[in-house]
Amino acid sequence: MLSDLQDQSYENAYQLMEVGASVPIKELEGVIQKAEKAHLATKDNLWLLPWGLALWRQKLFVEALAVLDKGNDQILFNTDFQILRGMVARKLPDGYQIALASYRTGILLDPERSDSYYNFGNMLMDDEPEVAERIFNFSVQYDPQAAQSWHNLGITLNHQSRYEEALNVFRLSLRLDPMVADTWCNLGLAYFGLEDFESAESSFEHAISLDATHGASHINMGNVLISVLKPDQALTFLEKGVELESSSANSLWNLSLCYLLLGQYKQGWDYYESRFATKTFEDLIRPSLGAQPKNLLECPKIGEDEELLVWSEQGLGDAIQFSRYLNLLDALKINYKFMTRPALVKLFSQWFGLGERVIKQPNKTNKEDLRCQIPLLSLPKLFGTELSTIPSSTPYLKQPEGPIDESLLITPHPAGLSVGIVWASNPDNKAMYRNKSMPLELFMPRLIDLLDLELINLHCLQFGEDAKQLDPFRNHPRITDWSKTLKDFSETAHIINQLDLVISVDTAVAHLSGALNRPTWLLLPHNADFRWLKDRLDSPWYPTMRLFRQKEHGDWPGLINDLKTAMDNLFLLDIDGLSNAKLR
Repeated sequence: MLSDLQDQSYENAYQLMEVGASVPIKELEGVIQKAEKAHLATKDNLWLLPWGLALWRQKLFVEALAVLDKGNDQILFNTDFQILRGMVARKLPDGYQIALASYRTGILLDPERSDSYYNFGNMLMDDEPEVAERIFNFSVQYDPQAAQSWHNLGITLNHQSRYEEALNVFRLSLRLDPMVADTWCNLGLAYFGLEDFESAESSFEHAISLDATHGASHINMGNVLISVLKPDQALTFLEKGVELESSSANSLWNLSLCYLLLGQYKQGWDYYESRFATKTFEDLIRPSLGAQPKNLLECPKIGEDEELLVWSEQGLGDAIQFSRYLNLLDALKINYKFMTRPALVKLFSQWFGLGERVIKQPNKTNKEDLRCQIPLLSLPKLFGTELSTIPSSTPYLKQPEGPIDESLLITPHPAGLSVGIVWASNPDNKAMYRNKSMPLELFMPRLIDLLDLELINLHCLQFGEDAKQLDPFRNHPRITDWSKTLKDFSETAHIINQLDLVISVDTAVAHLSGALNRPTWLLLPHNADFRWLKDRLDSPWYPTMRLFRQKEHGDWPGLINDLKTAMDNLFLLDIDGLSNAKLR
C-alpha cells in the first residue's frame, strides 16, 4: 500500500524534493511515482530532481543517473541539478569525471552556494584532503553556520595529521550542533593523533552515549584502550564494533590486533586475514594470480610440478620474525619459493640456506603467473599457531660457511663486552618512528661511563639520518660506527654474530639479533604492538630476548633507569659509584 504521499499533489518539483529528502526510505517509492507521473504529464525536467534524489537515497545510483540524463539542455543550467548529478555520479565506479564536471558547473552557475562546495569537497576528502580542505573553506565562508561543513573540514585536517587545527574546527562544528556522534568520534580521532588518550576516550564515550549503534566509535574506543594497555576492556568495544559494522574490514582488523596482543592466537590469526581489505594494506601487490591455500593439504609438495610462492608483505623485521615458518614448510616437504625485499635476499639466501629459492619480490603482479601464493604473515594461521606452539627454536639464521670479509671483523679489545645499539626505527612511518624511537642522548651518559670503565665496547648499528645523533660521541676510542660500512642485512648479521649483547628499539635489527640467538635487550614503547604481547618481559618468539617497557606513554627516561639497573646487575657493580670514584 502506498503512503499518504500518493494522495497529495505538489505545486512544484521542489516541494516534492523536500519530501524526498526527509521521508523514511520505505516511502521513497511514492516520491518516485509522483515525480515520474508529473514529468510525463508536464514534460518539466525539474521533476527529475525529486525522482533522481529518491533513487539516490535508495542507493540505486545507475538508475538515478539515467533519470537525470533524461533532461534537456535547459536543465543543465540548474545548480540543483548539477549538484545532484555530482552526488549520484561520484557513487559510480566510473563516475568520477562526470561528478567533477557537474560540481564545477554548479559552482560556475552559482559561486556562492555553500552546498556546492560541500558536496564537491565530500568527493575529494579521502583521496585529496589538501584540495578538499580548500573547497570546504569556501563552503564555511558562504555559510558559517553549516556544522557539517566544519565537521568535514576537520576530517581533511585529520587526514593530513594536522590534529591541533582539526580540534578547533571540530569544536566549532559541535558548538553549532553538539548532538552529532560522528563529530564527537572524529574529535576523538584528533585527540588520538595527538596521543591525548584520556580526551580521546572521553570523546568516543560521548559519541556512544549519543548513538549506541555508532560502530566507528566502538572500534576507536577499543583502539584507545589498547594504546593505554587495557586490551581486555578494548575487546568488549571491538567485538561490539564488529557486530555493528560486520562488513567493515577495519573493525575485524582491529579486533585481530587485540586478540593477538592478549595471546589469543586462534581468533587473532583468523581475523588477521581481514588486513588486506583495509586501507593500510590496499597497495600490497600479490606476486601471482594464483589462489591462496586454505590449509596445508592444498600446498604443493616437493616433486610436484606446482610450487607455492611465499611473499613478504610487511616490514623487514616482520620478514625476519616470520621466516621461521619456512622451516615448517621444509619439514612438510612443501615446494616453495620465498620472495622478499632486496635488502634481505642475501641474508635469506646465505644465512637461512635458501640459496636460489629466495628471489627479489616483484613490484607488480605477473598476470600470467597462476602459481598459488601466500603472504608470509598468513603462515601462522595456516599452521594453527597458538601461544604454546610458536616455533621458537633459535638460531634459525646461521652463519654461512667460508671466510668472513675482513672489513666485517670486529677489532678485539683487551677487555669489555661488545655491545651493539640501535636507537631509532624507520622514519618512513612517521607515527611508528615517533613512538618507537629513543633519543640517544638519554642513554649515552651511562654508556660513556661503561666505556670509560672499560666494561664495554660500543658498536653502533643505526642507519640513516639518526646515525648523526652519535656525532658528539663518535671520537671515543671504544665506539665503532658501522653506518657507512654495512650494505645489507647479511653484513649486519656478521657484526651481530660477533657481539655479546644487542640493545635496540623495535626495529629489524632487534629481530635479526633474536633470530641469531644473540642476547638482546629490546626497548619498547608503552603501547608496543601485538608481537610483544601484554606486560611480558620475555618473548616466546625469541628465547634470548629481554623486554624493557615504558611504564607510561613516552617515558623513555623511566625505561633508561630500568636499563641502568639491568647494567648494574649485569656487571654486579655500582656503575654510578665507580664512575664518581674515578672522577675523584
